[in-house]
Amino acid sequence: MRAGECLDTYQLKIFIAVSKFKSISKAARIMHLSQPAVSTHIKNLEEYYRGQLFERTQQGVTLTKAGQIFYTYAQRILDLQEEMEQQLETTIQHESNQIIVGASTTIGNVSLPCSIFLFKEEFPEVNIRLAIANSDEIIRRVKLEEVDFGVVETFFDDIPGFSSHHVTSDELVLIVPPSHPIESDKISLEEFLKQPLIMREAGSGTRKVFTEFLETQGCKIEDLKVITEMTTIDAIKSAVQAGMGVAVVPRLSVKKEIYQGALKALTISGLDMPLHYKIIKLDHHYLPSKTRQLIKFLTDPEERFLC
Repeated sequence: MRAGECLDTYQLKIFIAVSKFKSISKAARIMHLSQPAVSTHIKNLEEYYRGQLFERTQQGVTLTKAGQIFYTYAQRILDLQEEMEQQLETTIQHESNQIIVGASTTIGNVSLPCSIFLFKEEFPEVNIRLAIANSDEIIRRVKLEEVDFGVVETFFDDIPGFSSHHVTSDELVLIVPPSHPIESDKISLEEFLKQPLIMREAGSGTRKVFTEFLETQGCKIEDLKVITEMTTIDAIKSAVQAGMGVAVVPRLSVKKEIYQGALKALTISGLDMPLHYKIIKLDHHYLPSKTRQLIKFLTDPEERFLC
C-alpha cells in the first residue's frame, strides 16, 4: 500500500486471518494465497503505518501493542462493511432468496444435492436451483450470468475473468465390472490402452483432465480403444456394469457402487490422476449475502458441509 492509497478491506481480511491463526502460512492456506503474497500484504501495512504490527518468532507471529489496536479497528471496519452491505441489500431490494448453482455432472449428481439439503435446513427461506451440465457448459453459463456460480472439476488454476475457490479433491480411477479378469487393483498403462473404453463427451471436465494426464505419458485420445461416448456418468456406470467396456471416472462418482461390489476401481500404474473441484464465479461480480453464505458453506475448511 503506497502513500495516498485507501485502506483495502481485503488486506484487513488477510491481517485478521494472520492474527487469528498466529501463522502466515496457515493464513495463506485459508485465504488461498501464497505465503510470500501474505507476507507482502503485511509488510505493506507496516510500512504504510510506519510501525510493526506483528512480532515474528519461531512458533509463528503475535500481535504487537500497535497490532492489537489495528486488529480492533480492522474487525470493526469489516463488521461495519458487512452491516452496510446487508442494509443496502434490504433498502434497494437487492437481496434475493433465489440462488442458481451450476455444477458439472459428477459433483452435481453426487455431492451437491445433499449439501444443498443441509444448507436449506439452516436457511429454509432460500430457494436453490441446481443446473447440471458438463464443465464447458457451466463455465459458459457463469460467464453469461445464467447461474450465480459454478462448481466444476478443473486441471488448471486460473480462467481469465474468473475467480475460483477450492471445494474438495478427488482422483480419476478406472472402473471395471466385478467379473473383469484383472485381479489386482492396478493395471499397467500398456494393458489399459488395450481395454474397450467408454468416454465422456467433448466438453466434459473429466475428459479434459484425463486427456491432460494422458499427454504427460506421451499418449493421446487416438491411442485409446474408444468404443463409444456417453454424456452422463449414470449411463457410463450402467454400461460398465453390463460388461460393455471400462471407463475412467472420478472416484467420488462411484463410491456407492464400489462399496456395494457392483464395480471395481483400478488405478493405472504410473498415471496418478488427482482431480480438484472448484467453485468459479465472475471477477468483481457482486453476490447477495445468502449466495456468499452458500459458497462459504461449501468451501470453508472449518465448516465445510460437502457430502
